Amino acid sequence: MDDFVAHASRSRTILLSMASVAFVVTGMWMIGAFGAIPGSTRYSPVLINGIGWFCIVFFGFSTVTWIKNLFDESEQLRISPTGVRWKKWSDQMIPWAEISDITEWSYQRQRFIILHLQNPEMFPSQGLLAWLAKANQRLAGGDIALSLTATDRTLEEAMAAIDRFRSVSPSSS
Repeated sequence: MDDFVAHASRSRTILLSMASVAFVVTGMWMIGAFGAIPGSTRYSPVLINGIGWFCIVFFGFSTVTWIKNLFDESEQLRISPTGVRWKKWSDQMIPWAEISDITEWSYQRQRFIILHLQNPEMFPSQGLLAWLAKANQRLAGGDIALSLTATDRTLEEAMAAIDRFRSVSPSSS
Protein backbone atom coordinates (compact mmCIF):
# COMPACT_ATOMS: atom_id res chain seq x y z
CA MET A 1 0.00 0.00 0.00
CA ASP A 2 1.56 3.29 -1.12
CA ASP A 3 1.73 6.24 1.24
CA PHE A 4 -0.37 9.30 0.45
CA VAL A 5 1.98 12.19 -0.34
CA ALA A 6 1.02 15.77 -1.22
CA HIS A 7 3.45 18.29 -2.70
CA ALA A 8 3.06 22.01 -3.27
CA SER A 9 1.00 22.83 -6.36
CA ARG A 10 2.83 25.40 -8.47
CA SER A 11 -0.34 26.73 -10.13
CA ARG A 12 -2.23 27.12 -6.85
CA THR A 13 0.80 28.67 -5.18
CA ILE A 14 1.16 31.20 -8.02
CA LEU A 15 -2.53 32.14 -7.68
CA LEU A 16 -2.18 32.56 -3.92
CA SER A 17 0.97 34.67 -4.47
CA MET A 18 -0.90 36.90 -6.92
CA ALA A 19 -3.82 37.30 -4.50
CA SER A 20 -1.41 38.27 -1.71
CA VAL A 21 0.28 40.85 -3.96
CA ALA A 22 -3.16 42.29 -4.79
CA PHE A 23 -3.84 42.74 -1.06
CA VAL A 24 -0.44 44.42 -0.58
CA VAL A 25 -1.28 46.86 -3.39
CA THR A 26 -4.72 47.46 -1.85
CA GLY A 27 -3.03 48.16 1.50
CA MET A 28 -0.68 50.61 -0.19
CA TRP A 29 -3.68 52.39 -1.74
CA MET A 30 -5.33 52.54 1.69
CA ILE A 31 -2.30 54.28 3.25
CA GLY A 32 -2.14 56.81 0.42
CA ALA A 33 0.88 55.47 -1.46
CA PHE A 34 -0.80 56.29 -4.80
CA GLY A 35 -2.34 59.61 -3.81
CA ALA A 36 -4.74 60.71 -1.12
CA ILE A 37 -5.95 58.25 1.53
CA PRO A 38 -9.36 57.02 0.38
CA GLY A 39 -12.21 58.81 2.12
CA SER A 40 -15.10 57.12 3.81
CA THR A 41 -18.13 58.38 5.66
CA ARG A 42 -18.24 55.12 7.58
CA TYR A 43 -14.61 54.67 8.68
CA SER A 44 -12.06 57.12 10.00
CA PRO A 45 -8.84 57.77 8.06
CA VAL A 46 -6.89 56.34 11.01
CA LEU A 47 -8.77 53.02 10.76
CA ILE A 48 -8.34 52.90 6.97
CA ASN A 49 -4.65 53.61 7.39
CA GLY A 50 -4.31 50.90 10.06
CA ILE A 51 -6.06 48.32 7.89
CA GLY A 52 -3.82 49.34 5.01
CA TRP A 53 -0.68 48.76 7.06
CA PHE A 54 -2.04 45.44 8.29
CA CYS A 55 -2.61 44.36 4.66
CA ILE A 56 0.89 45.42 3.66
CA VAL A 57 2.60 43.58 6.52
CA PHE A 58 0.44 40.44 6.67
CA PHE A 59 0.04 39.89 2.95
CA GLY A 60 3.63 40.98 2.29
CA PHE A 61 4.73 38.17 4.59
CA SER A 62 2.25 35.84 2.87
CA THR A 63 3.64 36.76 -0.55
CA VAL A 64 7.19 35.94 0.55
CA THR A 65 5.99 32.63 2.02
CA TRP A 66 4.07 31.64 -1.14
CA ILE A 67 7.01 32.54 -3.39
CA LYS A 68 9.33 30.52 -1.16
CA ASN A 69 6.91 27.58 -1.45
CA LEU A 70 7.16 27.76 -5.24
CA PHE A 71 10.70 26.43 -4.96
CA ASP A 72 9.98 23.84 -2.27
CA GLU A 73 9.76 20.41 -3.86
CA SER A 74 9.63 18.46 -0.61
CA GLU A 75 6.49 16.69 0.51
CA GLN A 76 3.99 18.81 2.40
CA LEU A 77 1.82 16.03 3.80
CA ARG A 78 2.41 12.31 4.27
CA ILE A 79 -0.25 9.86 5.42
CA SER A 80 1.10 6.35 5.93
CA PRO A 81 0.53 3.18 7.95
CA THR A 82 2.60 4.75 10.76
CA GLY A 83 0.66 8.03 10.98
CA VAL A 84 0.44 11.60 9.67
CA ARG A 85 3.20 14.15 9.07
CA TRP A 86 2.32 17.68 7.96
CA LYS A 87 5.39 19.76 7.18
CA LYS A 88 3.75 23.07 8.09
CA TRP A 89 3.05 21.75 11.60
CA SER A 90 6.34 19.96 12.31
CA ASP A 91 8.79 17.41 10.96
CA GLN A 92 7.49 14.84 13.43
CA MET A 93 5.28 11.91 12.39
CA ILE A 94 2.15 11.70 14.54
CA PRO A 95 1.40 8.00 15.11
CA TRP A 96 -2.16 6.74 14.69
CA ALA A 97 -2.18 5.68 18.36
CA GLU A 98 -1.90 9.37 19.34
CA ILE A 99 -4.79 10.49 17.10
CA SER A 100 -8.05 10.05 19.01
CA ASP A 101 -10.35 11.41 16.31
CA ILE A 102 -10.32 12.98 12.86
CA THR A 103 -13.05 15.36 11.73
CA GLU A 104 -13.62 17.85 8.94
CA TRP A 105 -14.25 21.54 9.42
CA SER A 106 -15.02 24.24 6.88
CA TYR A 107 -15.09 27.99 6.91
CA GLN A 108 -16.07 30.11 3.91
CA ARG A 109 -15.64 27.22 1.46
CA GLN A 110 -12.19 26.35 2.87
CA ARG A 111 -12.12 22.79 4.16
CA PHE A 112 -9.75 21.37 6.77
CA ILE A 113 -8.94 17.98 8.25
CA ILE A 114 -8.91 18.31 12.04
CA LEU A 115 -6.70 15.98 14.06
CA HIS A 116 -7.69 15.49 17.69
CA LEU A 117 -4.66 14.28 19.65
CA GLN A 118 -4.52 12.34 22.90
CA ASN A 119 -1.36 14.18 24.01
CA PRO A 120 -1.07 17.38 21.95
CA GLU A 121 1.87 18.63 24.03
CA MET A 122 3.96 15.77 22.58
CA PHE A 123 3.57 17.24 19.07
CA PRO A 124 4.34 20.95 19.25
CA SER A 125 4.12 23.09 16.16
CA GLN A 126 6.87 25.12 14.57
CA GLY A 127 6.94 28.53 12.94
CA LEU A 128 3.85 30.65 12.39
CA LEU A 129 1.44 27.82 13.19
CA ALA A 130 2.94 27.62 16.70
CA TRP A 131 1.78 31.19 17.28
CA LEU A 132 -1.67 30.48 15.85
CA ALA A 133 -2.19 27.04 17.44
CA LYS A 134 -4.42 28.14 20.34
CA ALA A 135 -6.63 30.30 18.11
CA ASN A 136 -6.95 27.45 15.59
CA GLN A 137 -7.88 25.03 18.38
CA ARG A 138 -10.65 27.32 19.61
CA LEU A 139 -11.89 28.01 16.10
CA ALA A 140 -11.81 24.49 14.63
CA GLY A 141 -12.32 22.47 17.80
CA GLY A 142 -9.29 20.20 17.39
CA ASP A 143 -5.54 20.20 17.85
CA ILE A 144 -4.24 20.42 14.27
CA ALA A 145 -6.11 21.82 11.26
CA LEU A 146 -4.60 20.40 8.05
CA SER A 147 -5.12 22.32 4.85
CA LEU A 148 -4.50 21.01 1.35
CA THR A 149 -5.24 24.36 -0.31
CA ALA A 150 -1.84 24.88 -1.93
CA THR A 151 -1.07 21.21 -2.63
CA ASP A 152 -1.43 18.94 -5.62
CA ARG A 153 -3.91 16.66 -3.82
CA THR A 154 -7.47 17.05 -2.58
CA LEU A 155 -9.06 16.79 0.83
CA GLU A 156 -11.14 13.84 -0.42
CA GLU A 157 -7.98 11.94 -1.42
CA ALA A 158 -6.42 12.65 1.96
CA MET A 159 -9.55 11.48 3.83
CA ALA A 160 -9.61 8.28 1.76
CA ALA A 161 -5.96 7.66 2.69
CA ILE A 162 -6.74 8.32 6.36
CA ASP A 163 -9.62 5.84 6.25
CA ARG A 164 -7.41 3.26 4.51
CA PHE A 165 -4.38 3.57 6.79
CA ARG A 166 -6.25 4.01 10.09
CA SER A 167 -8.17 0.82 9.46
CA VAL A 168 -4.93 -1.21 9.09
CA SER A 169 -2.80 0.49 11.75
CA PRO A 170 -1.86 -1.68 14.75
CA SER A 171 -3.50 0.80 17.15
CA SER A 172 -6.94 0.43 15.52
CA SER A 173 -7.33 -3.26 16.33
